[in-house]
Amino acid sequence: MTRMEPCWPRADAGPNKPGKTALVGLGNPAYGDDGIGPVVAREVYDLLRSSADVDLLEHAASGYSLAERLVGYQRAVIVDALTDAQAEVGTVTQVEIQESSSCPFLSFHTAGFHDILALARMAGLEVPGAIVMYGITIREPECFSENLSAELAAKLPHIAKAVAEEELLDQCKPAGGT
Repeated sequence: MTRMEPCWPRADAGPNKPGKTALVGLGNPAYGDDGIGPVVAREVYDLLRSSADVDLLEHAASGYSLAERLVGYQRAVIVDALTDAQAEVGTVTQVEIQESSSCPFLSFHTAGFHDILALARMAGLEVPGAIVMYGITIREPECFSENLSAELAAKLPHIAKAVAEEELLDQCKPAGGT
């Protein structure tokens, strides 16, 4: 597993659902390997649900609607496809979500997830204070298919185990959390 940055909780994390984590699988299941996020999230959920207070969410729409679905959760763990020509297919990379402190050039057409989170907070929404994202390397993000490629499907057990073994839900707990 490649680790880019650790998940650091925000100091202003909202306690609306103390200890509650959203495990989010992002991706469109009609686009082949782009659907890896929901597939891995389901596998990780099955591995961790007995030991954690987790809700499984699958999402294939915009970052705006994802932010809305995350309202009230203390933590979010997001699994999504990642294109990286240098990495081997199936590589798991922990990605830090850099939040901007303001939205000077915010556009509904160009906003990144970090901008959307900042906007949600500015609007008073209690989105998670701790978010970690796991990217799973794929090659063909827009191939119409309801199945994963054979190469990626063969690596699915290893991918899910790698994410689960990171104890990703524990990494994102705020100091003093349960």
